[in-house]
Amino acid sequence: MSSSRKHINPSLSLEQGRLFIESCDLTDIAEQFGTPLFVVSETHLRSNLRRYKKAFTDQWQEGPVRLMPSLKASPLLAIRKVLTDEGCGCDVFGPGELECAVRSNVNPADISINGSIKDRSIIRRGIEIGARIVLDSPRELEICEQEAQALNKIARVMYRIKPVMTDLNIKSDFAPDYQIRDLTQLIKYGIPTAELLPMCTRTLQLAHVEPVGIHVHIGRHSKKLDVWQALVTQTVLLTKQMSELMKGWVPSEVDFGGGFPSFPDSDPDVYVKDYPGHDIEDYAKIIVTTFRDTMAATGMDSTGITLEVEPGRGLHCDTGVHLTQVKNIKQETGELARKWAEVDTSEVFLGVPGLSEHDPFAVMVANKADYKNEITTDIVGLTCNAERLCNQIETPVLEEGDVIVLLDTGSYIEAMAANFNALPRPGTVLVSGSTAELIKRHETIDDVFLRDIIPQRLA
Repeated sequence: MSSSRKHINPSLSLEQGRLFIESCDLTDIAEQFGTPLFVVSETHLRSNLRRYKKAFTDQWQEGPVRLMPSLKASPLLAIRKVLTDEGCGCDVFGPGELECAVRSNVNPADISINGSIKDRSIIRRGIEIGARIVLDSPRELEICEQEAQALNKIARVMYRIKPVMTDLNIKSDFAPDYQIRDLTQLIKYGIPTAELLPMCTRTLQLAHVEPVGIHVHIGRHSKKLDVWQALVTQTVLLTKQMSELMKGWVPSEVDFGGGFPSFPDSDPDVYVKDYPGHDIEDYAKIIVTTFRDTMAATGMDSTGITLEVEPGRGLHCDTGVHLTQVKNIKQETGELARKWAEVDTSEVFLGVPGLSEHDPFAVMVANKADYKNEITTDIVGLTCNAERLCNQIETPVLEEGDVIVLLDTGSYIEAMAANFNALPRPGTVLVSGSTAELIKRHETIDDVFLRDIIPQRLA
């Protein structure tokens, strides 16, 4: 890579007025593959993953560390294959995500099948391949026993628990009207404690179920370390109650879920962002230290326990950008003077409201990356929604054909794209060094209507 490049983040840089991702010119990528388009840096993704792994392995010496990236954050086969090559496990929700994990060669023993109301077929499929079933209810425990018996196998299960963080007095950044301690109990996921404790004694009666671990996940509610300390403390205390009911059982695997802020801390679905966060190394230290100390205080041996975490947005967010091309410029003069740059992407591809209070993404112009900002403009999308993607931002003078780059779109964004106005969804390109490859083709109009059926009487 040229020494004249000016780096913006680990994958983005400027050279001779153009914006590059790794060694690929984003303007050229837009021309080659078409817009709108998602673009992901493979090198950046691997780097983020290794940073997470190092942060936790540096702290946890008692046993292995396993990263379990939630597939929902970026459910693309090629992206998941990169993570598989890095030795990651996988947290999946539903049969589609399970199939994605299987097709991406994830070790089945390192797959956690999560989510509420799992049906019998996905539980059976999980037991067949040797994945872990993350129990969400007593009903699922009974289905595991029945299906494992029918298959003459053992169902490896984890309990998804709902620890009560009674003394935590912090509101959610995601839903700021709620206290985190209340919201985590209101949300459906996890086994209510009133049902969990009887499940412990029931498990001992089952011949085809092996309880291997504890799973807890509260999601992206806060950047404050106190939240993680409270979560881990109460998880261990509830595990101790389970242990006493299960004749001294201690989990061999403990998964503390995800919810870590992204490295740029620019998540568009989080409402409260205006306070400093912490590095992933800080979260690793508070989680591991609290776990170790509380296990010791309750008399449970933590030697050999596999510690798991599920980075989603934190892993993927800053690895991706979204490219869109300016298709038209509009302008009003006089008292209500305003400029609009109309682009070929949409709020429905980006999972954001078109009249948001704050601009959800940082913006650059790929082909004018070192130009001075000279105008104030809105950037607006192409559907019949409000579609104000950026409100009165400073940019270089924009012209038809300019390539707008929306930064930090690597997590959840592509997965949330919709077909409003019967629009085909964008494709995705993976970049590695100087190589750019399409890993998800652009949807076509035919694809949009592929599932439609016209009854014969209307034909």
